[in-house]
Amino acid sequence: MPHELLIVTHVLIVGYWLGTDLAVYYISGAIVDPDKPIPVRIFAAKVMLLLDMVPRTALILTLLTGLSLAGARWLPPGLMAAWWLWPLLLAWLALTWMVFRLEHSGLGHQLARIDFAFRVLIVLACFTLALVLLTGAGAFETLPWLAGKLMIMGLIIGLGLLIRIQLKPFGPLFGQVAQGKASPQTEAQLRRLIAQVKIPVWIIWISLVAAAVLGRLKPLF
Repeated sequence: MPHELLIVTHVLIVGYWLGTDLAVYYISGAIVDPDKPIPVRIFAAKVMLLLDMVPRTALILTLLTGLSLAGARWLPPGLMAAWWLWPLLLAWLALTWMVFRLEHSGLGHQLARIDFAFRVLIVLACFTLALVLLTGAGAFETLPWLAGKLMIMGLIIGLGLLIRIQLKPFGPLFGQVAQGKASPQTEAQLRRLIAQVKIPVWIIWISLVAAAVLGRLKPLF
């Protein structure tokens, strides 16, 4: 892919990520609103889960296009070669969608655990490579701006894992809502849960903006 087209693709992916995340954020308010009819809340939950796949997809594609751009210009030749980077991350993307499509099956739960473990490895890889770029070890240049972007990506993926852990009670709680059996206490728990999840979401948004700024400031680093 030509370098200029890769840059445009990278920027568009981040734009879709933020835009869809805002939509998911807004829809979550309808899910926890006890004044809305149950069918509306169920529909909102289904829409939210589907729309959330856009940021999940964008995260992987952002990492893919970002590393491809970095590998082409600043990293040692061959380290970020497309012959292994693209198949690896596209396989991760396929796994992410399989987890979504099979989430209520035994296979889906197994794939979700694999996906979780792989994301932990990606977080470790991001911070390890960032440390190397900060110190200029081996054949690497000292590139603080790129190290910063990698640390931000590691943070974002880690926050995504935190959100996944936080949302574990969501299914049982919303199941009571969908069945019309939710008590005031259940509704309160659901609202608190969504409120807690919004904190790492805000940090992700701020982090994405910070990563974009670092990309523009690279001549200064």
